[in-house]
Amino acid sequence: MQHTFAPFALLTFVVLMPLPRSNAEPFERFVLPQETQAEMWRLTNNPSRRDWANYHIRNCWSPDGRYVCTTRGLAYHHTNDDEAAVRVFDLQTGKTTEIPDAGTPRWAHHSNWLFCVQKPEGYAKSPSDRWHIIRWDADTGQIHRLQGYSRSLGSTDSSDRWVYASSVIMPDGRGVPGARVPTDGGAPEPLPVGGQLDGNPEHPRIFTRVSNYFRPFKPTRILFDADGRNIGVASPCLQQCHQSWSGGGGWYLFGNQPMAGRRWNEPFPSNKHVLSVMTCGDICRGAKTDRYLVGSGATREVVVADLRSGGGWVVVPEALSFIHDSPHYQYSGDSALFDNDAKGSPDGTKICFVSTYDLKDGPITHTSKQASAKTGPGIHVQSTEGFPAKGRLSIRSEVIGYERKTETTFEGLTRGMYGTTPRKLQEAADKVREQLSEFPADIRAGWTVTSFEGRLIPEDLRQTMPLPSRFSRDDYPDRDSPLLWQRRTDVYVAIARKPDAPWLRPTDTGIELIPGELHFETRGYRILRNGTPISEALTAPGTNIPLPAPGNYTAIATEHSGLTSAPSNALQVKDTPTLNVLEAATDDFSWTEDRWTADRSIREIVHRVDGVIHREWYVGETLVKRHDLDEDGNAIRRLAYTGGQLARREYHTARGEHITTEVFDADGFITESMRNRKRQAWAHWWFVKGSPVKHWSARGGHHSASTERGGTYMKQGIRWVKVADGKP
Repeated sequence: MQHTFAPFALLTFVVLMPLPRSNAEPFERFVLPQETQAEMWRLTNNPSRRDWANYHIRNCWSPDGRYVCTTRGLAYHHTNDDEAAVRVFDLQTGKTTEIPDAGTPRWAHHSNWLFCVQKPEGYAKSPSDRWHIIRWDADTGQIHRLQGYSRSLGSTDSSDRWVYASSVIMPDGRGVPGARVPTDGGAPEPLPVGGQLDGNPEHPRIFTRVSNYFRPFKPTRILFDADGRNIGVASPCLQQCHQSWSGGGGWYLFGNQPMAGRRWNEPFPSNKHVLSVMTCGDICRGAKTDRYLVGSGATREVVVADLRSGGGWVVVPEALSFIHDSPHYQYSGDSALFDNDAKGSPDGTKICFVSTYDLKDGPITHTSKQASAKTGPGIHVQSTEGFPAKGRLSIRSEVIGYERKTETTFEGLTRGMYGTTPRKLQEAADKVREQLSEFPADIRAGWTVTSFEGRLIPEDLRQTMPLPSRFSRDDYPDRDSPLLWQRRTDVYVAIARKPDAPWLRPTDTGIELIPGELHFETRGYRILRNGTPISEALTAPGTNIPLPAPGNYTAIATEHSGLTSAPSNALQVKDTPTLNVLEAATDDFSWTEDRWTADRSIREIVHRVDGVIHREWYVGETLVKRHDLDEDGNAIRRLAYTGGQLARREYHTARGEHITTEVFDADGFITESMRNRKRQAWAHWWFVKGSPVKHWSARGGHHSASTERGGTYMKQGIRWVKVADGKP
């Protein structure tokens, strides 16, 4: 069905572009068959195409949470990707709008504008880099052409005045590494750098990646102002990891560790603060606020961190997203084609991510013990339910065939199918390999087991699916391998939490409805009298309605997506006053209040809904200790003060495990940062005014220029030198 739009408002010169088109495509709802039993929505279900919701630093959610943008492509590494398109899912109506021949979709920070690049008409006759930059208004359907050409967009700046682009051809034909393009149609302004240009959502700062790997104190990310000036270092190679902005703009975030960040206006060298007990690989904003962060990886769990307490929770225990490689070809593309790239919605109620596995119907189990002559042959698992009677398994990087199954074992194994043999198995002698096929002692307890059949594109979809030409050559080693037909990513949404409930309070002029703490995604409110809605229609923010009769009133917030909050507090109304539905809380309203002990030695900060969220201890009027509590009252973040100034910060899990410690000097600089893992010392950093000077780790980590194999390293001039194998 053709979508009807207002006439083009072309901001430069008239050019014909493929129009967006839309159709109704309701998304599928199900309960995740994993431990958390999270409510899930599947937005796409065509594994022969790669549907993707942007890299982890790029938001896929519109600012009001109504729309989700994705890209659709065909083949590995976008080879032969002639059907690339940007797709926008409307969670309110269930419709999908497609912008054909387009890529790199980027939402504005504060309006429902979607920016992307699009091939011009007659693209085959045009230079490959002259893709148009367009702005599409999701609310009105209007599309605008901006000046300049690019193949890759970054985000907008904090005011949505500019959208950043890389490898830009200016209107006069000059090529520049990067530019900021006015969103109102003005002439682009060149920048000295390009790359992953990502703007802070609230402050005039941009960051981008630079290539300085293995040069310890050179930057891997740089920061600059919106006009390209005041360049600073976001992170040196010693602190290399996945990085992004927080949703409220207050933090520059670090992943691949317990979630951490710098203040947005404090470039390196400066404090890198631990923000949460939650550990992740990729890190991203979890909402349009600094309270929530989202962490993910590939096969691993998708988590939410709540920075109010420093705690968090697991939403998706296992994303199960990976692709098997063969000795001849890296189908996985260095994780780029299977990272789940999770991102939180504006209110932190939902997480959008991708997976190469069928999370609804694909079977999953876990190994229960290692095979031996005592435990018996085969792969021992918790359950084989859902797996075919005979088939193939995916366990880490290996495909393993089996001839039969019992309730708890897969037997008659064929190890290392299609060249996916793990290195340890490759290096084993023939006799050992034969033994490991019957008694796979190299497969440890607790490993995830999925179905290889469930990782393949169905036969009927393969018939119309183009493959890169190299896969069909007669001399291609994997030409007949099923590894060619591994599923591409599909897009899912997981419900992370309920929307925040509103609050009702009486005033001199009637009743006020105070929106929940986060209400960016709220479409309207269901007003209930004695538990029954007073109207079928939602009551919009900013409206006044007369209440029909006395009674016990509550209100429920409803998102554009249809997700609803818990009921508000109950308010007994004796007459028929006017209900004033506010768009934002007034200055005289607070969600918290202070509660002191009689001797004023302890202060508790009490939330209207959540109860005690912080507890502080005082000697006289001097603060000496503070605990930030999770929803169950556990002290997650524990702060100690000397002379009223922060001296030590610790993070503990809800189970009481001590995860990190940071020590502060009198000037507020972190001097030491320590991390524990499995209740053992794991890593220890020493700093001088924000710059690393020494580091010890037990087994190395993500810091490629630091401690690949563990040991102690120290700064010597501009070099980072290993001084001991163990801890000094």
